[in-house]
Amino acid sequence: MRIFYAFLVIVVSAILFMLPLTEMAYDFRTDIRTDTFTSPTAVGVTTANVTLIKELYDDDISTIDLSSDLATDAPLANSYNATSRQLGMTGYTANTTRTIEVSYDIDALDGSTAINNLVDKIPFIWLLAIIAFAPAALFAIFTGRS
Repeated sequence: MRIFYAFLVIVVSAILFMLPLTEMAYDFRTDIRTDTFTSPTAVGVTTANVTLIKELYDDDISTIDLSSDLATDAPLANSYNATSRQLGMTGYTANTTRTIEVSYDIDALDGSTAINNLVDKIPFIWLLAIIAFAPAALFAIFTGRS
């Protein structure tokens, strides 16, 4: 019976380890905001800048999703200035005006430092708990303290 309990502990530890807790903490910390801008380009110009309404979470431009109402555009975010919230984009068709939709992550826990710190540490605490769970449970099973 001890072997079965040990196997069960290892299976439960593996299942708990596979939970996407880092992604869940990130999703809890962030919201998606969508802003719409009209963005003209001049002759020979394929780049433009817009000023985001809110700050981009963690200044991470890889979380930005851009879409244009022009089929010939292939907009990409290439720079972000955290001080002015200015987003640089490239991949535009020259000499046209388009409507750009910018979807980006913002901080959902803007006002609470304590909650921010706790949510930042939850994946680390979870990992320590899972690592400690298996040896402690196995020790209790094989020493007869279960």
